[in-house]
Parts: sequence; C-alpha cells; structure tokens
Amino acid sequence: MTNKLNNIVVVGQGAMGLLWYHHLSQTDSPLHINVTLFTSNQNSLSISELKSAKYQFTAYQQERTSEHSLSYSQMADIKSADVIILCLKSFHIVEVVKKIAKDISSQCIVILAHNGMGTAEAAAKSLPSKQVMLAMLTTHGCLRSAPLAITHTGLGQSDIGLISGELDLSQQRQLCSLLNNALPQVTYHQHIVQKQWLKLAINCVINPITAINNIDNGEVNEKRFTKQIDSLLDEIIEISQAEEIDLVFDDLQAIVQKVAQSTAKNCSSMRSDVLAGRVTEIDYINGYIHRLGQKYNIATPENTRLWQQVLNLKY
Repeated sequence: MTNKLNNIVVVGQGAMGLLWYHHLSQTDSPLHINVTLFTSNQNSLSISELKSAKYQFTAYQQERTSEHSLSYSQMADIKSADVIILCLKSFHIVEVVKKIAKDISSQCIVILAHNGMGTAEAAAKSLPSKQVMLAMLTTHGCLRSAPLAITHTGLGQSDIGLISGELDLSQQRQLCSLLNNALPQVTYHQHIVQKQWLKLAINCVINPITAINNIDNGEVNEKRFTKQIDSLLDEIIEISQAEEIDLVFDDLQAIVQKVAQSTAKNCSSMRSDVLAGRVTEIDYINGYIHRLGQKYNIATPENTRLWQQVLNLKY
C-alpha cells in the first residue's frame, strides 16, 4: 500500500460527495494534496465548462455562501489515486466500481460511504482480492439545494473500518489524520460491521416508516408505531445473530428513539427520494434483511412488507 495519501478522488456530486470534496480540498496541510471530484455527468461537459466549474458551499449555521473552483477527475487522477471515496447511493456503487476498477491502483484505499448494506461483496468481485476497502458511516447533515450547491446542516461524526484487505496501524492513523483534518470527528473501528448493523437497524425503522406515512422523523416515536418497530427490531436481531452480530433489543429501541428525537424535524433520505420521484435505497435496507432471511430460512414478515410497500410508493 502507498506510504503517502496525496491523491484523493471523491466520487459523487450529491450532498455528501460535495461535503467531503469541499473539506478535503480546503484542508491546510504541509503536504500537497490533490483532490478531484468524479461525477456521472462530467463527460457531457465541454472543456471550458470543466475548467471553469465552480460549486457553492454554506457552512454550518452560517448565512454567507462561498463559491469555490471545482476540479473534475481525469483518468490520470483515477489511476494515481491513493484514496477513492465513493459517496453514492447504494445502488450505484457496484456499477461505478466496475467502471473504474481497471484503472484503480492495487495500492489504492477504496472507501464506501452509503446507506444500507450488501454492496461490498458485489463491489469486491470487480477489484483485486487484496484491495483495501473500508466502510464509512457519517452522521453529518448536508442538503443539496441545487446542482453543485450544498449547505452543511448538521455537525456529526464519521466511523470508518476495514471490510477487506489489510491496513497496519500506521496506515490507519495516517488515513484517520487525513480525514480528521478535513471533516472531524473521524474514528477508526476494528469491528466496523457492528457499527454498520446499528445504522442499518436505525434505517430499517426510520426510513420506511417516514416514507410510507409521509411524516418527519420525530413522528416515528408516536405510540401508533411501537408494535411495528418492535417487530422490525426483533427480526433484525434474529438475522444479525445468524450473521454472528450481537445486537440487543433494548439498546436498538433506545437508539432508534434517540435518533428520531434528535432529527425530529428532518425529512428522511428515503422520504425525500420518494417525494422527488427518485429511486430509493430500500433494496439495501429492509430488502437486505429480507434477502438474508431467505438465505437463513428466517421469516422477516415486517421488513419484507415495508420493503415491498416502499418499492410500490408513489405520492
């Protein structure tokens, strides 16, 4: 693996992609860091549009919006990348990895930053067996108000951890230092899969319930949803045990209530997608629980029902 993390490619022009691109590209560092953004629409831009591209950023709790130059990734940037952060919807991860896999260095660190689970196994099939791949989970809030215009709406933290390949302690520290200098707080976890399951459980409850009922996150804590939430969590725990993940019902219940309360006025990402007529990530959230239920011959009626309901949603 590379000794220096100087060349960084952020993939995705959504809110999280632009948030990480902004903070990485604005980082003060004694080392020269080259940060570029790889997007799905850049091939349709003219040379002059590529060279003059700008984006707008509004910092947390600030009214003033700043404008910054945007550097799009060229093929040479992909080939020389030391770190590639894929900030994409879960259903786009595999297709993008396939698209750039042949140009990614075997020494490159690939970071998957998305909701849900189930993409890593498929993405790994397109990469060398020893490719270093990490998962990133973040609680930062960010809103994209227009193409290439974002507002940092909530300060949070990010958790990262290895899901394939090998990173020694010095490499872990170097990566964490790079990310923390850009957008703190970033913590490295030896067992990131446990964290992924915690976030999955939260998403399996808040996302489909808010999307199906067209409600803000806080309303999930109303008594009318208690029985449904308990059923969802019971199924998730049984499936997680089959995957050798130890989750505790009372802990999950408390975490879901806390997240719903702390984001009470927020519109969940899944509800936002449905309202905008976009494809949701339900296949990688409740749909992931459904597929594991089939794999282990464990019934998941409530997760399966919500998965199917969201697939059929049209406001």
